[in-house]
Amino acid sequence: MNIKNHRAKWVLVSQEKVMENGCVTVANGRITAIGRGGGTHLEGEVLDHGAGVIMPATINAHTHLELSLLKGRIPGKEDFLSWVKAIIHLKDCLTNKDIHQGLLSGANELYKYGAVLAGDHRSVSMQFPDTYWPVIIRFREYLRLEPAEILCDLNKDKYLSLAAHAPHTTAPELIKRMKDETKRHGRIFSVHLAESPEEAEFITTAKGKWAGLLNERGVKFSSWGLPAKSPVSYLDDIGVLDDKTLAVHLVQAGPGDLDLIAERGACVCLCPRSNNRLIEELPDIPAMLKRGIRPALGTDSLASVETLSLFDEMAFISESFPSLNSGDIISMATINGAKVLGMGEELGTLEPGKRAALLYLPVYTSSAGMLIRSLAAGSFKGLPEVIR
Repeated sequence: MNIKNHRAKWVLVSQEKVMENGCVTVANGRITAIGRGGGTHLEGEVLDHGAGVIMPATINAHTHLELSLLKGRIPGKEDFLSWVKAIIHLKDCLTNKDIHQGLLSGANELYKYGAVLAGDHRSVSMQFPDTYWPVIIRFREYLRLEPAEILCDLNKDKYLSLAAHAPHTTAPELIKRMKDETKRHGRIFSVHLAESPEEAEFITTAKGKWAGLLNERGVKFSSWGLPAKSPVSYLDDIGVLDDKTLAVHLVQAGPGDLDLIAERGACVCLCPRSNNRLIEELPDIPAMLKRGIRPALGTDSLASVETLSLFDEMAFISESFPSLNSGDIISMATINGAKVLGMGEELGTLEPGKRAALLYLPVYTSSAGMLIRSLAAGSFKGLPEVIR
């Protein structure tokens, strides 16, 4: 049995528990013990990482790795519709080789910034060789489905699921079909929801700029059951909102929408840096927490953010919502992400029995409270190290 004891000045077990002079014991890829100190009495190899912190690796619950090569290709601040049109054009220019390279480079960047699990929306079935870290849950995203096409077979891979792009782009019949398929296999179903004003306008009026774009692209939506009260209520009306649905963004979600999300127990993932870049609005995180909603964090794609780092995402939230509890922000990037992706029993905290997904960060503080605040605010230099 390969036993390693990882020591550091601080060990962040979870949002609620920080240990000074802590030690995490790992055997065969699993955490077997958490304790203080760790001297010559320990069985196996002892590795002293330094005066910083050992913490759970991060979970990026929403990204688009296939767009990684579009980083920096859309300069300046475009309005949302112009950004969408630019993405459509640039994506159409990508070759299979480009997409494959983007998937690989994106996965490497996830790992570089300390993520060991990610939820990746992708419109292609392309795969690349599996790595131990990061684990990629691939949400095969469909906008429309021709009669001869068949949804991907979820029996092939436990890390494969389905996603509807959004209620303003995808016919409700296809959304329901995909949701039913994921439900039958016990998988998480993911969907962009209430992201932009254009989406909200279209869903509530069946008119506006988005209706014009759909008409330009030959998408018929007269049978979609619009207008509706809101994007969130629209998905609820077609029976999609439940505890196996991951709703991404929710920037345009009002109090009634958040009440409905909480009542249905739907999972939530937020991408605030992307929202700020694309529409200069942010989700109402305090209102979500007040209702018992525990959002995860994602970065969205490199077409709308500079990095795939959840530490950058946490720092942005800390600056934008200074009243938020730092521990809650850390949970969004760790255990909340593991839970919404269906891996809360495996990842997200440092507990015996869980997979040994550990990071070491050079965060030097004199108290546990200062440590948590520093992590949430990104107040440290250097990159996280994934402990192997």
